[in-house]
Amino acid sequence: MSLFAVTLGVALALAATIISYTHYSNRAAALTAGRELMARSAEVIRLQTASLIAPINSIADYSGDWLDVDAVPKASGHPARKRMISFVSVMPQIANIYIGYQDGSSYLIGAARTRSKEDLEALGAPEGTFLLEQIILRGDRDRPIRYDRFLDENGDTLATTSTYEIDYDPRERPWFKAASKVNHVTRTDVYLFAGTGKPGLTVSKRYAKGVVGVDLTLDDLDLFLNSEPQAKDGVLAIISQEGLLLANSSENENVDRSEWRAAIEALQKQVLSTDQDTVDTIDVNGQMWITHLSKIELGANKLENLAIALPLSAVVGELTRASQRTIAVSILIALCSIPLIWLVSRSLSRPLQVLADGTRRIREFDLENPFPHESVVDEIYKLEGALDQMRTSLQTFGRYVPKALVRRMIERQEVPEPGGEKRDITVLFMDLENFTAMSSHLEPEEVMRRMSRYFEIVTQTLLDHDATIDKYIGDAVMAFWNAPNQVEDHAAKACEAALAVIAASKAETDSWNDGDIPPVRTRIGLHCGLAIVGNVGSSDRLNYTALGDTVNLASRLEGLNRDLKSSILISEDLAKRVEGRVEARSVGETAVKGYDTPVKVFELVGNG
Repeated sequence: MSLFAVTLGVALALAATIISYTHYSNRAAALTAGRELMARSAEVIRLQTASLIAPINSIADYSGDWLDVDAVPKASGHPARKRMISFVSVMPQIANIYIGYQDGSSYLIGAARTRSKEDLEALGAPEGTFLLEQIILRGDRDRPIRYDRFLDENGDTLATTSTYEIDYDPRERPWFKAASKVNHVTRTDVYLFAGTGKPGLTVSKRYAKGVVGVDLTLDDLDLFLNSEPQAKDGVLAIISQEGLLLANSSENENVDRSEWRAAIEALQKQVLSTDQDTVDTIDVNGQMWITHLSKIELGANKLENLAIALPLSAVVGELTRASQRTIAVSILIALCSIPLIWLVSRSLSRPLQVLADGTRRIREFDLENPFPHESVVDEIYKLEGALDQMRTSLQTFGRYVPKALVRRMIERQEVPEPGGEKRDITVLFMDLENFTAMSSHLEPEEVMRRMSRYFEIVTQTLLDHDATIDKYIGDAVMAFWNAPNQVEDHAAKACEAALAVIAASKAETDSWNDGDIPPVRTRIGLHCGLAIVGNVGSSDRLNYTALGDTVNLASRLEGLNRDLKSSILISEDLAKRVEGRVEARSVGETAVKGYDTPVKVFELVGNG
């Protein structure tokens, strides 16, 4: 490596260090400032929420002390009417206040603003309705009756309607059931209000004859959060301990829908992952946001989670912009070195790309082309040598083991172990007739030369027909189809291969025949069926082979060729599978060594 390259590397490292240090220092300062600002904002909102919720708690808590709370409502109203009207009129956070009785009667004062125009019209509310007074009388009546009285801002009656069609019973509502079980103020989870169908919460407390409840709609909580300054640039939400979104600020010109949704989902996940007050950061559409979670009392001392999420730029914008300017200048300096960096990286990346391509070829068992040794970097040069050595080792290994098996072991990262599986395969046995007699007339070197050439022809022909070469036994060859890889119509493939072997090897074996040496010819036996295929041997040495009666019969058929003066013999099972696609003639039933009954044998003559 040149001195220039070393100097450039040191310069780039220093530039990166300075940029990183500046970035992380400024980021840490921004986050610290952001945490402090978020904590202050959360405290302000908690205090405002307390001022919103505290009156509701007080109304429910002290309702039992009302002198007239035990009075039974009448068609004309209830003694607590003025008190309840004043609560709803003065406190906009209250949607409804009501008394439910043990006999199923109820008395309600509700704000008309919480009901839709359609709901009010369905009830018969006249224009100018500000409050709704609803009275349900049950007691000992044969038929319960409901009175709906519509009041203006002064509490004066505008109109009154009545109906016997009543499907509301306070005793069946969540607020009544919850308060009936305890002696203190309680609060429901979110549920749908009967009158409006809107979701909300109810703070309630029981007394001697019934329960007093005060409603707070989630819509009112949304309005409260939207009124906070933080809602203009970010997201405010109140989330239950179970991660349910109770209330939230709405989208605005500074926060689009996708950002709003991403922030809400992130806040819900944070609530589910911790029960502590936390300050964290999230990524929203590639922009860093800072989040703050804290507990907030939302009626009857029940704690929920106040969640705030704001873009960091909105919290500490000027500090962030100063940091960005510093980083931009540092990056500009580094960019001036790009041409030099490119030249250096190119000299390093080219040999690595060659190595990556080489490893891909090894994975695909393409082992013919050696790896070049070109890199001037010592570590890469050594890696090139190691990969080339691995290629050579696998190439050598592949000459002793079926390549399909080696390829499968590499692809599946398998470690060969003794064992096998039952597979439907076609088995081929082949040897040379009069090989022993020929060998006795030749020098060993000539025998080796002839057999090497012969096996090269035979092996290539079998491989061209998707065969797996099992082993070479002297002048014999064993091969099979449909293992380890599946071969479609393997019985027909084996027949085609056998005919091709006879045709391809004939010219070679004919050239060996002369007057002093007995003629040599190829004999083949084929059979198909179930066999155990796998690794046979010990943990020290294994052989991938096939075992079973299918293999034995194929071997016996090969030997019968001598007696029947044939070249290729196939079993009856194989003949049935390839019937009509090859030309085969029956040679009758023949006694086969190891079998109690004669075996039907066919001679394979040609393709159909």
